[in-house]
Amino acid sequence: MKNMKQILAIVIMLCMSLFAYSQDITSPNTSHVKTHDSLRVAKHSPTAAILYSIIPGGGQIYNRKYWKVPIIYTMLGASSYFLTMYASDMMLYRREFINRRDGNIDQLVPGLAEYPDENILAMKQEAQRNMEICIAATAIIYTLNFIDAMVDAHLYYFDVSDDLAIRWSPSVFSNPINTKPSYGVSLVLSFK
Repeated sequence: MKNMKQILAIVIMLCMSLFAYSQDITSPNTSHVKTHDSLRVAKHSPTAAILYSIIPGGGQIYNRKYWKVPIIYTMLGASSYFLTMYASDMMLYRREFINRRDGNIDQLVPGLAEYPDENILAMKQEAQRNMEICIAATAIIYTLNFIDAMVDAHLYYFDVSDDLAIRWSPSVFSNPINTKPSYGVSLVLSFK
């Protein structure tokens, strides 16, 4: 049994060595690499973008995506507006229902006198539901602010130039087994 384990270990190591590749010790071609002074080039950090995003739009400013800041503030402003509107409506209906229940006739809202107690309670519950939806929308917008800043920071150095291209063309290949030509399509992906 012990010999079987050793043989199995040797076989596994031999199989793994078939997939091993050696490194080229010659110096790589670095003629296309631009050299920069490391003190002047600052790395664009996704962590910094997230930290700047604590203030809404800060991460977008850090990523130099200034056009996104008004969109973020518009969405946060709209959700905050509806949040305060539904919160004040909910408090109004709540006070009205409590005053009716306690018999405080002098504190009732005249515009709500035509509604029965059940309708006041239903309007209060609907306003509360809408307020909770607005809280969730505000939290989602704020979270998307973080996610957008982080993704933009990760893709800050991504090349989106027009030099990237895919070409396809018909090709004729020579068949090594027989002398007949093989026809096919050649797909070429070219970078800068």
